[in-house]
Parts: sequence; C-alpha cells; structure tokens
Amino acid sequence: MLLPSLAAGGAELAWIADLNGPAARHAAAKFSAENAASDYRPILNDGRVRAVFIATGHHTHARLVCEALDAGKHVFVEKPLCLTPAELDEVESAVRHHPSAILMVGFNRRFSPHTSKIRDLLTGRTAPLCMSMMVNAGPIPAEHWTQDPQRGGGRIIGEGCHFIDLLSCIAGAPVASVSAAMVGQGPAVRDDKMSILLTFADGSVGTVNYFANGARDYPKELLEVFSDGRVLRLENFRLTRGYGFKGFRRFKTARQDKGHAAELARFIAAVERGGEPPIPFAQIRNITEASFAAVRSARERVIVVL
Repeated sequence: MLLPSLAAGGAELAWIADLNGPAARHAAAKFSAENAASDYRPILNDGRVRAVFIATGHHTHARLVCEALDAGKHVFVEKPLCLTPAELDEVESAVRHHPSAILMVGFNRRFSPHTSKIRDLLTGRTAPLCMSMMVNAGPIPAEHWTQDPQRGGGRIIGEGCHFIDLLSCIAGAPVASVSAAMVGQGPAVRDDKMSILLTFADGSVGTVNYFANGARDYPKELLEVFSDGRVLRLENFRLTRGYGFKGFRRFKTARQDKGHAAELARFIAAVERGGEPPIPFAQIRNITEASFAAVRSARERVIVVL
C-alpha cells in the first residue's frame, strides 16, 4: 500500500531497504527509487533524506523510530508504534528531544472519506455516542509471527489498535478506560477472538469485536454509530448509510477506501510545509496504551483506567 501511494503522490524515493537484497532492488526499480540496500543505516546517514517510512517487523518499530528521530528524520511508522509500555516511554522520550520532527503512525482509517463524512454528520451532536465496531478478521495460524507476543505483539496490539483509533477519532476524545474479554480455553489462539469495551473522555462508549473465527464471505469491517436518535452504518469502507438524518441517506465510494492515500498525502504535506503532525503524539500514545490495556484486561479480568 505504501510504495504505490508514495509514487503516485509525487514523493521522491531515495532509498528502499529490505533484508532481502533482490527484493529491495526489485522494488527500487519498480517504484523508481534511486538506491536499494539490505541495511537501513545508509538511509539514516543520507543528509538528503527528510523522512523515512518504517514497515518492518513489529518488534523493530520502536528502536527504528528512535534511531530515525535521532538522525533528524521525520518518521512514518506502520502500526503498531511499539509492543511494550517501556518501548512507548522510549519513543516518547525521543519525540520530546526532537520537537520539530513529525512522527506519524499508520492509523489510516481515520483518514478515510467515510470517516470524514461520519464526523461531519455528527457535528453539533448533543450527547455522547454509542459505537459498535465489528471486525471479521479471519484466522492467522498460531505459529505466524504476528501471533508471537515478542515479535508481532498479537493481533490486538498489532491490528486491533486501528479500530480503537477509529472510534476515538469519531468520538473526538481519548480513551478513558478499557475492559475486554476473550474466548475461553480451546482455541490455539484466544486473544484474536476478543470483545473490547471502551469509554471515552467525553462520555461516549464503544465496543470493538475483533473475531478471527468468522466466515470469509461475511463483511470484514462494519461500524455502527448511534447518536441523538440517529444511526450511521459503515460497511467495509465503501458504503455509509444514514438513518434518521435529514437530507442524508447514503455515501458511497467507487471502491473501498480505508484512507491509505489520504494519510500519506497528509504526512507528505506536513513534512513539506512544517507545522503540527497529522496525529498529535498524545493521541498516538493514548491509542497505544489502550491496545496494551485491552490485552491486559482480557488476561487479568480487570478494568484498566488510562
């Protein structure tokens, strides 16, 4: 998703690095990057490079973010930002030491035109929201690296953070508390079948049902938002329906649009023009902490207040 969008957006690609040298060379040729490498350090040492994109294994994100910030680069890192609270503190320290650098995490769904439409329609609401996010995630084998807590962080920290961020973005408020439950003994992996209850600082509530045991032909992502006697229903980031709204019934895009192109455009514009990052770090930290809290809550059967 990143390289085609960057190339289409007019970004000048100086380097592509991959541990697999031939893969790096192939990608560099395909997307007109000047250089290919199997080591990322030449990128950080290149004074021409203003921004780096980190799309490596989850367990490397925090370290590479800190190294890139220390090298004077703006940073876009795919989710998750990190895997542990200690890593989150290290990243926050690096952000504080480099206040002019932009750090962005790939929470693309908040940049979808459907999310923007929903937020516009909810402008002027008079009461907290009630939100329900259903994620038909599909199975990943227990031995896959994403399921490894040390390497991938598990699917809630590694991917569920997307939907926590989406609900926070729609509410326009940080997560205040997290309560979660996962299925009982039996499946080889339990924490990819989890219900997460979130409360937000503005009084809104939301649930993220992240289930990996559904059918492939069932919709993958469904969001419902209840507000002031009205309901919005988002189906697979292609169709948003409205119930009880005057003058609005539906908004449809030609194809599924989860916001990838828009988020990259916002990041590139921020790098070029300076100013505030597209997502303030306080929000990134809150969402990351909430994903940690969901796993802890499900395992320890406690409510976690952030």
